[in-house]
Amino acid sequence: MPPLPRVLTLAAVSVLVLAGCTPSADVPPAEVTSAADAVRELPGVDDVAVTRTTSAAEPVQGNFGQRSEPKPSTVSVEVALAGTLEPRAAGQAAGEAHRLLVAAAGRVDDRENITVASSFVGGPGLGVSTGPDTTSEVVADAVEDGFGLLAAGATTVGLGLGGRGDGSWDDDPIAATAHVSATTRDDLVGLAQAAEELERGVELEAPGVHYRAATRVPDVDAVRLLVAAAGRPGVVDATYLSQEQRINLRSDAEAGSQSLADLHGWLETQDFATADHPLAYTVMDAAYAETTGWVSGVEPASYTPHTLDPFGDAEPWADDPSAPDCAGPDLEVTFGVVDSAAGTRGASVQATNVSGGPCAVENVPDLVFENEAGQPQQDVTVEPYEPGVVPGRVVVPDGGTVLAPLLWRAMSTTNDPDTTTTVQVTAVPGADPVPLDVTTDGTPATGLDVLDGAEIRVGPWTQGR
Repeated sequence: MPPLPRVLTLAAVSVLVLAGCTPSADVPPAEVTSAADAVRELPGVDDVAVTRTTSAAEPVQGNFGQRSEPKPSTVSVEVALAGTLEPRAAGQAAGEAHRLLVAAAGRVDDRENITVASSFVGGPGLGVSTGPDTTSEVVADAVEDGFGLLAAGATTVGLGLGGRGDGSWDDDPIAATAHVSATTRDDLVGLAQAAEELERGVELEAPGVHYRAATRVPDVDAVRLLVAAAGRPGVVDATYLSQEQRINLRSDAEAGSQSLADLHGWLETQDFATADHPLAYTVMDAAYAETTGWVSGVEPASYTPHTLDPFGDAEPWADDPSAPDCAGPDLEVTFGVVDSAAGTRGASVQATNVSGGPCAVENVPDLVFENEAGQPQQDVTVEPYEPGVVPGRVVVPDGGTVLAPLLWRAMSTTNDPDTTTTVQVTAVPGADPVPLDVTTDGTPATGLDVLDGAEIRVGPWTQGR
């Protein structure tokens, strides 16, 4: 049997032992313990803990009856670094310790098929773990940065190192992100500045304040805005979502209160966002009702009126200025498959031109969502599919299909509410409504979770796939 690859991870050392050469279940391999002794003697290392646990073997049915697979063992090596070390010295100690442990894995008998790893702690707040094949250089950099962030005021710093076999993070920048906590929100700006100097991605936490990063290096101005927002009257929780370019604030103020109005006014007068780099905000009041807007009062440049691009990769249909408008009988209307992801539903209404010649559409179809009793769902709000989207004239060739996309948030059906089983579609102005059954052909058998009070985003007709 060929040996398994020796893979370094920093959380634990896993040892797979072949039958016939099993060492004592509680004793780590001598090569690992010897390396741990050498690590213990390095300057800046306070202690090294090595433990081994063995899991039960699973019986396997073979050609000659039942047999047991070799018992996998886990050897955990934790290296404790002195909390008083300077960042560079801490990094050097961690890199050398890591190198010694990796070398030890290479000396273990191949028949034991060992996978080696280690974890590092420093002072009261640092924890570093690695993924497969993390290099000693990457470990050294991570530990050095971790000590630097602790020196800048962090309470805890955690790094889970992953990435590719060469130790880099180019394919996954978030793998290099440090998770940093602080005692107070006032510490976060300094930590963001320190991380920026280190070129280290961070996610920042303090009581009631959360900075969620999507890139390696934090936006110090965004952290400064977040901290200031968290300090506004009535704000009890503030979160900045870098990937979504959004700041979410939770307030204990009542809807319609002056405190809430002042918070909105403050957000919209900050000198922060631009049309090319907008920042949305959501404010949740004491009753958990949400209101939204744009920081600095600046909407994205993409919010200028625009039409939807054709769906799919087909060539756009030719425009024919002489084509008449499509009438109701010219279009055969159907309902598309429902997709679900992360609490969001997506679907579409589709219309195929059956008139025998080209005709044009330029509108958003009118939709009425009905329950099984044929009653319209109450208080359904229809919103633009995307901000700034307006209908465009689409000349539909004979046999061509246009679609109008739909999006809505999933709604709870645990108490058996009246789901939507029929959607009445008025495809073009003046057409008769067409009832579509939405409990078959790619839609849930129980109907759509579009209930009373739903918000639906509906797009205009555009060229389909």
